Amino acid sequence: MLRIYSACLLILLHLTHVWCMTDEKREQLRDETASLFKHGYEGYMKYAYPADELRPLTCGPLYRDTDPNNFGINDIHANVSMTLLDTLSSLPLVHPEAYPKAIQLVAEKISFDQDVKVQLFEMTIRAMGSLLSTYQTLDELPNDPIEQYRKLGINVNNDSSAWSWAATKKNDIVDLKQYENRMLELAHDLGKRLLPAFDTVTGIPYARVNLRTGLLKGESIETCTAGAGSLILEFSLLSRLTGDERFEELANKAYLALWNRRSNQNLLGNTVGTHGHWLAPGMSGVGAGMDSFFEYGIKAGVMLDDDTYSDIFYDSYAAIQTYVRTGDGLIYRPIQTRLLQPASPSIIDSLSAFLPAMQVIAGDVESAIKSHLVFWNLWRKYNAMPESFVWQERRIEWAGYPGRPEFIESTYYLYQATKDPFYLRVGEKILNDLKTRTRTKCGFATIKNVMTGELEDRMESFMLSESLKYLYLLFADVPFPNSNTVFTTEGHSLKMPKTLLKSPSAHRRLTRKGENPTCPVYQSPQVGSTDSTSGIVLGIEGRDDYDYARGLVYGWDTSGPEIKDGKRLWYDGGICKIPSAPKFAFEIVLSPLNATDPTSVPPEDPSPGPSKVNQDLLTGNYHITDIEGLRLGVRWRFDGKGYDVANIGPHRIRQGQNVVISDSALKDHLAVPSSPPIDSYSPPELLLRFISYLNTSAPLSLPSRDAGQVLLHAIGATATFGLDFIPVTASDFESGSTSWRIGDKPVRLIIPPKENGLAYQGCTVKSLEYLGINHDSTDPFVIMVSRGGCTFLDKLIIAKEIGAIGVLAIGYEPLKEGEPVPPERKGESVIEDQGLIRPSAEYDNSHPEFQKLGLNNIGMIYTEWLIGEILRKLVENENKVLAIEVLNIDSNQQEVQSHKLPDITSSFPNKNRKKFTHQVEKQGLLMVGQWPIMNLKVTNKALAFQNGKPPESG
Repeated sequence: MLRIYSACLLILLHLTHVWCMTDEKREQLRDETASLFKHGYEGYMKYAYPADELRPLTCGPLYRDTDPNNFGINDIHANVSMTLLDTLSSLPLVHPEAYPKAIQLVAEKISFDQDVKVQLFEMTIRAMGSLLSTYQTLDELPNDPIEQYRKLGINVNNDSSAWSWAATKKNDIVDLKQYENRMLELAHDLGKRLLPAFDTVTGIPYARVNLRTGLLKGESIETCTAGAGSLILEFSLLSRLTGDERFEELANKAYLALWNRRSNQNLLGNTVGTHGHWLAPGMSGVGAGMDSFFEYGIKAGVMLDDDTYSDIFYDSYAAIQTYVRTGDGLIYRPIQTRLLQPASPSIIDSLSAFLPAMQVIAGDVESAIKSHLVFWNLWRKYNAMPESFVWQERRIEWAGYPGRPEFIESTYYLYQATKDPFYLRVGEKILNDLKTRTRTKCGFATIKNVMTGELEDRMESFMLSESLKYLYLLFADVPFPNSNTVFTTEGHSLKMPKTLLKSPSAHRRLTRKGENPTCPVYQSPQVGSTDSTSGIVLGIEGRDDYDYARGLVYGWDTSGPEIKDGKRLWYDGGICKIPSAPKFAFEIVLSPLNATDPTSVPPEDPSPGPSKVNQDLLTGNYHITDIEGLRLGVRWRFDGKGYDVANIGPHRIRQGQNVVISDSALKDHLAVPSSPPIDSYSPPELLLRFISYLNTSAPLSLPSRDAGQVLLHAIGATATFGLDFIPVTASDFESGSTSWRIGDKPVRLIIPPKENGLAYQGCTVKSLEYLGINHDSTDPFVIMVSRGGCTFLDKLIIAKEIGAIGVLAIGYEPLKEGEPVPPERKGESVIEDQGLIRPSAEYDNSHPEFQKLGLNNIGMIYTEWLIGEILRKLVENENKVLAIEVLNIDSNQQEVQSHKLPDITSSFPNKNRKKFTHQVEKQGLLMVGQWPIMNLKVTNKALAFQNGKPPESG
């Protein structure tokens, strides 16, 4: 039996594209990655150290080029053993046995007093980042040297050494804590040698500086956005660890100087001068020259807990999603910053593969999956990642692959976000390709041409510090850092200690009231589920856009039939749906319509004051009382449920805060649709009180209220049509009339008998005799019906014909595990009882049909199946008469728990007192096409229900 089940499971997994990977296999891949890392590190130390890089084909050192214009080499080669330095922070994780010796070499041999011109960006991310990360690693080690080795995972009892320079014998143990301050001293020394690059009017630094002599005469003013704007992580941590504030101040100034030069669409160029002007060609995007600017925005927000940076990231990300992303949601291509037209030819480069990782950190996992699929198909087509690819023509522009880590990093982040084994298989493919295509006798070579396999005699330091490190993290299933900890753009882990975090300003604390940031949990696509909580899990390869992404890279078979609807296309596997991403960000203008010119737009109020916009100091919500001249920025929600207002002019709306509009000018001019339409003054939920009486008298008239016994309380959801459940007024209560309203007398509850074992669904008219009601009785009653068989509106119509004043609708009975869905329940939107729902109809109370049928004075409340079962047993088994009473959901809890019935007449001691009034608020959601703006509420407050009459609708 077990064998049969296993075979079926394998077939099921094959059909749904979810191929699992065992823990044993994953750990095998982890160990294999570690072995490759050790191979590359050992090769460098044996054949190249103390040079900056290894020549992996000739097994020799690679030094600076005598040609000063060879920036590709000289920007990185500072005569500081760069490969050792850059790899230092990875050793404790992947190869801890080599760590003690490496620490000694860095501490005792490396000096930045070098007469070399290097790139500010590369020296910061490779050297300074590694030193700071190493300092923090050493700071967390215990004081006892033996315990240090044990914490690092080094077997101190092993007398044999894997490498000649690795100390594992007890008598070779080195106290690593003695080098802790040296790491910080080296980082500080390097930082001070880089400061001359910031000697500009704008704060945008020069790209290059001499480590000994500073800024050279005639130095080029040209730099890139990523190079000038990706310093804030390392420089901020250096400042706070040393107390030297210059670094953080300069990095912050550079970052803001770039952002303050953005276009009206929040786009940045990729090349800028230190004087502050964008240089040709004036392209924006997420690839080379721009990538890490966005990365450091979101990561600085995490590490520094500073929304200055995260706000910039989300603003720039909205621009990327709006202008850089293609309509299908998969391609991010360069775009002209002024004309907003894609470049021609339009390329995607390997550096832009960093984006899915940033999208995961930002919470947009759905977009991350889509963008990653394009790079995945590029990798599996060429067995490596070409430097640039002309995606519209499906051809390679630059065929090299130097072992870049960006695609691997994004694969690691997406696996941690989704836990989909697909990403482990992607990692396995990458690992095998690196092993078979780039491994040499002493290291890993650069692929000069991914199509021919030609190699180049160079191993860049990020092959070890990032590419193999992220593969190891993927297979080791190590969660990515959070809580003021990040991986830098070079893969170094940096953490801002809690004691060094800056307290938010009073203004920041005020504007963030009510903030509730959340990251949506990824839901795998499923078959056989209407609510994404049940069904067969498909996985990434079962997504609708998986084959479409493949076609973008591999092309489409033109032999298939032509499809003219523009939403599908033919490919060699059948017909593929063309995905379409909703518009990500836009602006809406709130204004009363101009009768003479409906198309006119009023001038914007650039700084709306408290007479128009106010923030509630308790909830953090923003209230708009005057819409004239207001612009609302709207953005797509990462949970896919619709949109949120992101800003009201200069006022930023935080996640969790709502915007409430109560301007009467919207009454006649702004539609307030919702799904479904709700035109009801009823609260969404009410408290139901059930009272039982002994059936001792033949007449149906209820006994005295004092004779009843409170049985139970339950929550009910009101229908969006029919009777409005408003509080009873004093005049109604004193007149003795009974209605099904909040605070009114209990009403008799009728539970019809079952037929053929099925509860009465309320879809056919039943006689009063069938219901057990005497013809002479004038008592009002509510009838209980079961869900299914007909619409909620049909049930209300039937109940009206029978003579009921209300309907208590009961949910479906939950299905037992393995139980088939009954025929009468198939086709329903919800096949199991999923809790409370609000019964709805195709049209609301204002529709003429309601007036014609007289349905405005009969109400419906929905509650769960279990409540109905309890009530039925009381009637059938204990021969009780039941009544139902409706209360506000926020009724006094002490009163509810004590089972005392309220005497609401105490509110009206005499007829001369002011009549009972109640404030209700009618709300709706503004729609954008089929999507609601979730945090924007349009209200129409109504005061003083006089004589039971609600205010005029508007």
